[in-house]
Amino acid sequence: MAKISEEKLQKYRELANKPSMEMDNSEARAIFRRMEDEGANVRDMRDKNVGMYMAPYTTEISSMDIACVGIPMENSIPLRTSTSDGSRALREWSQWYGPVHEIWKTIPFDLFSVGDYGDIEFEQKDMLPRIEQIYELYKQFAAAGINTLSVGGEHTMTYPIMKALGEEEPLGMIHIDAHADTGGAVIPGDNDVLSINDASPFRHAVRDGVLDPERCIQIGIRGRSENFWDFSHQTGMRVITASEFHDMGVNAVIEEARKIIGDGPCYITLDNDGIDPVDMPATGLPEPFGVSALDTRRILRGAKGLNIIGADFAELSPDNDPTGQSANISAALSFEMLCLLADSRAIRSMDRRKTHWNK
Repeated sequence: MAKISEEKLQKYRELANKPSMEMDNSEARAIFRRMEDEGANVRDMRDKNVGMYMAPYTTEISSMDIACVGIPMENSIPLRTSTSDGSRALREWSQWYGPVHEIWKTIPFDLFSVGDYGDIEFEQKDMLPRIEQIYELYKQFAAAGINTLSVGGEHTMTYPIMKALGEEEPLGMIHIDAHADTGGAVIPGDNDVLSINDASPFRHAVRDGVLDPERCIQIGIRGRSENFWDFSHQTGMRVITASEFHDMGVNAVIEEARKIIGDGPCYITLDNDGIDPVDMPATGLPEPFGVSALDTRRILRGAKGLNIIGADFAELSPDNDPTGQSANISAALSFEMLCLLADSRAIRSMDRRKTHWNK
């Protein structure tokens, strides 16, 4: 076999001497350089003190267009705990993702001012005060026109978020989960306090008029609790069980989801037990035969172009996966949602202000 020519070797050697940060994609090169110039250490992927996706920490609401928020809520998880650590674990793994989307080339930090609000510091331990505290914070976000990416934390958190974001116009919903979370009181006669939990957020959101059930699609529903979700069917939500999902195929599900959501404001909520526990063991309620992590990403990417105003990733329980695999996948999927939020906002708004670090 002939040797490589000297001409080719010279070319390869010149390329080999080119620093990796001098990438051909000029926009990617520019954001990495800017982040470093402004104090973001993009070369150290072991720093546990960085913001989500290396976004700068800030609690100044007026400085943000998109807020990343940790909600370490754990009040009604019935089985395996540690969802209160979900935002911490996802934040640590998030520095492996971004700042450029691998396919779309979206750079959220170049489009808008993205900030990590940090984790909500709850003032009380009980459920209702925590729900009220989340609601009041997200009312401020909504009033300021801020889109939110929330990481939790039990799924109950999505109810007060929707209550705040959907007050002006009811939301549609893309919901990936093993459970439809539209349950009612477990015991007849239980009051509202007892019926608000991680199995009922969307029942309460519909009742409050902030979630339009006819513009909701629930994907991946399965398990013994499937009989508890009559409210979803009775109000017109499209419930796609995991079995139906596998029969339909992901492309058909995406097509149906887009028809159901239409042009109105949409919220994406992803409970990690919607993903098969083979991929996502760090869940409090592992249900086998679910949606794969890859198909979950396909569903998210299929939502590009919809009017997405908020998104969340719920119920990551890192203690149940010592390998970190689940937190890693969770961070990857949440970056997809951050890019969806940025792209959707860019369609609706011509206003632009880039994210800045240490300024």
